[in-house]
Amino acid sequence: MFFGRDRVEEDLARIRHANIPDKYPDPGERRKRGLPRLRRKSGGASSAERFSAKDTLAMIIAVFSLVMPYVAAFFGVMGLLVFLVWWFW
Repeated sequence: MFFGRDRVEEDLARIRHANIPDKYPDPGERRKRGLPRLRRKSGGASSAERFSAKDTLAMIIAVFSLVMPYVAAFFGVMGLLVFLVWWFW
């Protein structure tokens, strides 16, 4: 617990540095100061943002796993009520 404090401070310093706006947007100025090149954002979605068929299937299964118990309970109660009405009518 006490020995991880340096790593936490290091992570916080990285986060602070990442959130500072870039002072040197000009590529020539960046080269003079030895800063890395800026990457331009592409117009389309990156490969990490696109959904594949496996992702879609996983989302469908997740929704079914959340909804199906309630649907099964509903039909079970309705079936029991129909059976009881048929039995006692």
